[in-house]
Amino acid sequence: MRPRIARALFAVFFVSSLASAQDAGDAIPRLPDGKPSMAGFWGQVRRADVTDSRIPGYVEELPFSEWGLEQWENYDRTDPEQGDYAGSCMPFGISRTVFGPQPIAIVQDDDHLVFLAEQNSWFHMVPTDGRGYDPELPPSWWGDSVGRWDGDTLIVETRNLNGYAKVDTIGHPISSLATIIQTFERVDAETIEHTYTLDDPGAYTEPWTVRNTWRHHPPGFRMMEYSCMENNLTGLTGGTLIPWKRPTETRPPD
Repeated sequence: MRPRIARALFAVFFVSSLASAQDAGDAIPRLPDGKPSMAGFWGQVRRADVTDSRIPGYVEELPFSEWGLEQWENYDRTDPEQGDYAGSCMPFGISRTVFGPQPIAIVQDDDHLVFLAEQNSWFHMVPTDGRGYDPELPPSWWGDSVGRWDGDTLIVETRNLNGYAKVDTIGHPISSLATIIQTFERVDAETIEHTYTLDDPGAYTEPWTVRNTWRHHPPGFRMMEYSCMENNLTGLTGGTLIPWKRPTETRPPD
């Protein structure tokens, strides 16, 4: 994947109450209902490998199931029978987006939170108004997410994943049985403490958690256009990139 390219006129609107909350002396921007706002432009911790001990918050050892270990040991994105879905400009999914190098914008009000990812210009909407999951939605790359509050901590839980994506660039597996739980705690105006927990009985024997610190970008920061196919089309048609093929199994057999 080549670097992001031309700048775009990418406008993001945030709720007006944020400024008034700061004027009132609250170091943490707040929504109209008083809950902390996660709105802003955020830089994440890049994790090509969630077990990389050089990056604080890593997972020391992943508890693979038998099926998960088989997926991990047999994964080779240079294999013509597999390819890399990211190289084919398919959606990266939640994990490879929140662990990626490109920034994420968050727009939020009392009832919704929206992730706007610079990476391939994707979005993901999360209701926070108390509704449940939508039983009519098909499995997808990003899944179906709902948010809820535990005090001042926002919890976003995602289900109904298609099992095609990987946890990270190196290729740790996610099955279609997975649930992703993220927490967001805005500890001050410039910082979110973020956790990512994967509860996946298909690929792992127990849940595991990665901890990250997100930093707010300075005033004047601009998102950029990201056109994956413009960069990768020649490689895919010319054979230097291996086209991705949908996996035949996304969970252990019953």
